[in-house]
Amino acid sequence: MSGIRFIHTADLHLGSPLKTAGEISKRLQKSLKESTYRAVESIVDAAIELDVDFVLVCGDIYDNEARSVKGSLFFTEELRRLEQKEIPVFIIYGNHDPAEKGADFFKLPPNVKVFSAESAEMHLAGAKSGKAQARIVGQSYRGPRESRKMHLNYSPPFDDRINIAMLHTGLDPGSNAYVPSSAEELKGRENIHYWALGHIHAPTIISGENPAIAYPGNPQGRDVGERGLKGCFLVEMGSPGAVSIKFIPTSPVVWHSCRLTLDDSLPLKSLDDLEALIAERGEALIDSPLEIPHDLPAVENGFEPEGHVVRWEIGGRNPIYEELVSGREQEVVDVLKNNLNRRLAAATPYLWTEGIKLRLGPPIPDLAVLLQQDETIKMLHEVKENILKDENLKNEALSAMGGIWYRPRGEDDLREDTFPVTGEKLRALLEDAFDAVMERILKERESR
Repeated sequence: MSGIRFIHTADLHLGSPLKTAGEISKRLQKSLKESTYRAVESIVDAAIELDVDFVLVCGDIYDNEARSVKGSLFFTEELRRLEQKEIPVFIIYGNHDPAEKGADFFKLPPNVKVFSAESAEMHLAGAKSGKAQARIVGQSYRGPRESRKMHLNYSPPFDDRINIAMLHTGLDPGSNAYVPSSAEELKGRENIHYWALGHIHAPTIISGENPAIAYPGNPQGRDVGERGLKGCFLVEMGSPGAVSIKFIPTSPVVWHSCRLTLDDSLPLKSLDDLEALIAERGEALIDSPLEIPHDLPAVENGFEPEGHVVRWEIGGRNPIYEELVSGREQEVVDVLKNNLNRRLAAATPYLWTEGIKLRLGPPIPDLAVLLQQDETIKMLHEVKENILKDENLKNEALSAMGGIWYRPRGEDDLREDTFPVTGEKLRALLEDAFDAVMERILKERESR
């Protein structure tokens, strides 16, 4: 697509440490400590390799108001790399690095335009082809809790230029901070063709149409709450109404939360068996292609993560719980973590087990035994069986299930927006409900 081509990034959070629990090797300490910086280097590399027309940085460059000297020097040097390639950079400051709370330690190069916190500003940016021009509108945060509705002052004129608006917002119109606004309000602003947002750390396409509205997310996740591949967006606009958004992966470290459910059929005879099962899942994770957010096309830049950090949750019911785990949970977790990290943390890319939550239980006893020994479960089982035998009770159960279910009068009785309940379907639903309630009762008793 010919026209304007630019990189949209935000929430760099330079200086933010990645938050992990437990001891960690020096090699991994270095990897985690430097990951936010390497992610920014990847953004600059991509801007140069793709020969973009300009770069937008939509707030929270630094992690806190007291900007670090190291972070400021690093960012300035990266901006100079872009200056050498004649790539302009447009910056707004956000709630983590508001204009009134911090100053740049080093002089920014002339290719950089920082938007004022006092009022909205406009700058022009031309395509290197000379065939298109963009108008960039933006405003920085004055303080860390910015309640001004900045978007109301974004009023670019209508002409043949592509109008791009930069805004650091939580898209919460009822808030008194983080620039209150809504997607509908942004769509209602005239003559704006692309809203380049910052503040939300998950890559999100709010709208892919004119106007397009997008959060690129942060380029490097910082804890297990910021899971998955992170990056920035490559945006191409051939005309005000035509936009293409591609994902550029940048995060050297990828966070995961993985659940492994053990059933009572798994032949786990020792903790070695359990460790091998988790390790097999970890090796599969390393070898699996990473999911691209929103199924966006990805820029092929040969990206490979340096490592993965995983928090495991091991659930289900298996004999190994009573035989080897019960009463030794913390000791088992510690041993599994150490062994898994010895096994996988030296790989390339590495996989570091950051934590393990054990939510195991013993196998559920045979139903016939429970019905003889447990009055509560026996009563629930009788209720289920009575419903299946009594037509009046069936009708009462169906009524209690809500209006989305109905009993069909025949094979041709198909209705929109509702689901037929045959005798077989009702039995399956009741069996599932009985199993779920029985599981809940047993879990609560085990926790006492």
